[in-house]
Amino acid sequence: MKRKVVFICLCCSPFISALSATRLTIPPEGVAFGEIAAGEAASKSIELRNASSSPVAVSQVKGCCGADAVLSAMCIAPSSSATLSVALKAMLPGEFSKHVQILCDDPESPVINIPVTGMAVESKTAAAASRWTLPTVVLAGIVDGFNPCSFAIMISLAGILAIGGRKRKARIIGGLSFCIGTFVTYMLMGLGLMQALKALEGLRIVHDVVMVLLALALFVLSFLSFRDAARFRKIPVFSIVTLKLPEGVKVLIRKIAVESWSGPAVVLAGFGCAFLVTLLDALCTGQVYVPVLALISREPGAWRSFALLALYNLAFIAPLVAVFVLASKTTDAFQMAKWSSRNVIPAKIALGVIFALLGVLILITMLHLW
Repeated sequence: MKRKVVFICLCCSPFISALSATRLTIPPEGVAFGEIAAGEAASKSIELRNASSSPVAVSQVKGCCGADAVLSAMCIAPSSSATLSVALKAMLPGEFSKHVQILCDDPESPVINIPVTGMAVESKTAAAASRWTLPTVVLAGIVDGFNPCSFAIMISLAGILAIGGRKRKARIIGGLSFCIGTFVTYMLMGLGLMQALKALEGLRIVHDVVMVLLALALFVLSFLSFRDAARFRKIPVFSIVTLKLPEGVKVLIRKIAVESWSGPAVVLAGFGCAFLVTLLDALCTGQVYVPVLALISREPGAWRSFALLALYNLAFIAPLVAVFVLASKTTDAFQMAKWSSRNVIPAKIALGVIFALLGVLILITMLHLW
């Protein structure tokens, strides 16, 4: 579907309306690309004819906003012509308007702006990949929420709140404030990281290298996650797992939780604890979160990116909410830990699938952009 959006380069100066006043005869429509595929390189050529009785010397040909231009001859003899070739890559679907600037020795029109227009449409490859983005983001959020290396921390935190001698109402309020605090913290982190990823788009080579390295890292994480599942099946001891939080970080998280929930201010303690724990737990959950952000950052439209980010984080905290609801009804943290231990293998397999799927989608996007 064509998006009715016009992308206009801020660096473009106003077009000179009277192109016919120059000694060079230029097509009135300029360089009209028509319909091209977004993210794919396209080129178009037009003829610039010198209809005057004196030669036209061109000193410089400048493209605007990603439009590269080359002129076949920098000195155009009388009654002769030169070919202007323009190449560009429209990164997002929608109408685009750029220009090519020609500097010549015409005293009346020393600077000629030639409009470059067209419509970029989403390619079939990009459209197919985009259709997978929404379900992948939601599924990744749910799977990351059950990530064994962070799920064990959730149960530990819920257990600390449950056995702290508080009434059921206080446990519910404390758990709810912790969940909301986690959601807000992850949203802020996600928005900041997405802005950083979008800023990298201006540095095309750096951005592409980062995305390729990220995709390769995801395939490595997928292999390690499948290997963790195989190892845990043989020896059901969590210490044998590779992808997990360092023990020192776990101890620090428990210490923060105990100190936070020891006072009377359960709500403020929940928010504060969520902020600190989320930053530390990001060492584990970031393995999925950062690739998801890279995938979301490629989606057109700020509101769509924001909605996908919110959906991911809602899916991510869903298991956390379930754990705290359970903790509000029981003080038996051992039963919850036992349930978590039984589900390490399915969770690791699901993580391996998500890592591989994210890597494939990022590579498809990169290949399309190249």
